[in-house]
Amino acid sequence: MANLVYRHNRITRFTHWINALALLILLMSGLQIFNAYPHLHWGSKAEPEEAFFSIYAANEDGEIRGYTQFLDWRVDTTGFLGVQNTEMGPFPRAFPSWATIPGYFWLAGGRRWHFFFAWLFALNGLLYLLYNLLNGHLRKFVLVPRDLSRLLPMALYYLRLRRESPQAGEYNPLQKMAYTGVFFFLTPLIFLSGFAMSPQLDAAFNWLPAMFGGRQSARTVHFLLTFLFAFFTFGHVVMVMTTGVINNMRSMVTGWYVEGEKTPETTASSSEKSEPPANKEAHDYAEK
Repeated sequence: MANLVYRHNRITRFTHWINALALLILLMSGLQIFNAYPHLHWGSKAEPEEAFFSIYAANEDGEIRGYTQFLDWRVDTTGFLGVQNTEMGPFPRAFPSWATIPGYFWLAGGRRWHFFFAWLFALNGLLYLLYNLLNGHLRKFVLVPRDLSRLLPMALYYLRLRRESPQAGEYNPLQKMAYTGVFFFLTPLIFLSGFAMSPQLDAAFNWLPAMFGGRQSARTVHFLLTFLFAFFTFGHVVMVMTTGVINNMRSMVTGWYVEGEKTPETTASSSEKSEPPANKEAHDYAEK
C-alpha cells in the first residue's frame, strides 16, 4: 500500500533549486570565459602553440573548419566546436552561442555572471551544509568505511545484475560516495582553482597558484572539474528519471513523496515499514 511521506523540507528544496540554477549559469558563463582563450596548458606560461588542448578554427582551401585537438590527436568539430554555423555563414567560436551566457561574445559580461553565481553557489552550499550539520542529517549521506563493501553490490543492482538492493538507510552507498566527493573534495577544489586564477588574490595569497603548479594549471584543473560537476549532474538526472521521475520531482517541489510506487528504489525497500511524518500536519495529510 502506498504511503505518503514528507521527504524534503523547505530548506533542502530551496537550496536544491538554487544550486541547479547556479550550476547551469556557472557552466554557461564559464564557457563564455573559456572562449576568450580556448586553450589549456600546464604550468605558468600560456602560448597557444604549446597548449595540450585547444578548440580553434582554421582556414583550409578557402573553407573555415573547426577543430578540437588534444596533444597530437585532432578531430573536425565544425558546426559544434571551433566553428559555429550561423545565418551569416561559418563563425569562429570555441563553444557555440547557445551554450554560453551571454550568447554573443562578451568576456566582461561572462565574468560578471560567473562571479555573481559563484558566490551565490558558495553561500547557498554553506547554508545547506550548516543546516544539515545542525539537524544531524549530514551524517546520513557521508560515505563511511562500512559502506565500502556495498559499493560493488549496489553498482551490480543498478546494472540489473543483482536482484536485491544492498541499500540500508535513506541513501545508498553510490549516492554517499558521489555526495561525499562533490561536497568535500570537488567543490573546495573548484573554488580554490578559481581563486588561483585571480590576480588580486594571487598577490595576497601567492601560495594559491603554486599549489596547482601555476595559474595555467589552475585554469586547466578548473575546466576539468567543471565537467566532473556536469557528469555528476547528468548522473543525478538519470537517477531521478529511472527511479520515478514524477514522484521524485513532486518530492523536490512539494516535499511529499509516495512510498510504495513500483520503481527500482522503492521495490527494494517495500518490505520496510515507513516511519510516519514527524509533524502533525504531515500525519494528517497522509491519513487523508
